[in-house]
Amino acid sequence: MSFKLEFSLKSDIGKQRTKNQDVCVAVPEVPLFLISDGMGGPPGGEIASAISAKIISQKMQQAKKNNLLQPHVLKESMEAANRAIFQASLQNPSLQGMGTTSTSLLFKNYTLWIGHIGDSRCYYLHHGKIWQLTQDHSLAQEKFQAGFIQRSELKTDSTKNILTRALGFDQKVEIELYEMEISSQDCFLVCSDGLWSMIEDEQILKIVEQTFFKGKQIQSAVNQLIQAANDHGGQDNISVILIQVK
Repeated sequence: MSFKLEFSLKSDIGKQRTKNQDVCVAVPEVPLFLISDGMGGPPGGEIASAISAKIISQKMQQAKKNNLLQPHVLKESMEAANRAIFQASLQNPSLQGMGTTSTSLLFKNYTLWIGHIGDSRCYYLHHGKIWQLTQDHSLAQEKFQAGFIQRSELKTDSTKNILTRALGFDQKVEIELYEMEISSQDCFLVCSDGLWSMIEDEQILKIVEQTFFKGKQIQSAVNQLIQAANDHGGQDNISVILIQVK
């Protein structure tokens, strides 16, 4: 790896949940970063997110060891996690219906690959700019794309929490894979919906600008993002990974 990554991550239970079903992982030796947001009620969501994070991390570490890091390996590792979660739900009736989102970032040779399913998100941030790189796999997103609702209604629509894709829902799954070239100072934010559903993208950018881009305090930026989500209700678990290319 001919570049360096500065990163910070944190997961918070929020203000209204009794358990944290998010899993937030960094494997810098790969380097791999991922967030899985479990669903299906306790203990199902917690188990599904833990299975996904463990399998994806292990398979990508093995690929690194064998010099086989490629985008198809990331996709295959997420498919393996899907099969494991689905099988676990079949073997235990109390876990039926469990699933998890997964947004995984793999960096190699000034290229970023993003494996994505569900409604956890990856954003690209630069001075004064923020872009959502991933597309939510939710019923509300489909309604927006079909023209039934406006973008401003995505966070308030009654179907915003109904996912159309997730790991563990079925035996086979369609993983979305994104690729982009990266350069020095590029900044990426991975987060569960506990962050983006509570605060606007403009507020996310403002916090990162002031605290990290100007203040050079990456952990403080992550802490302030989580605090802002909690200040706006903290209705779900909140997980954040902030990464900058050096």
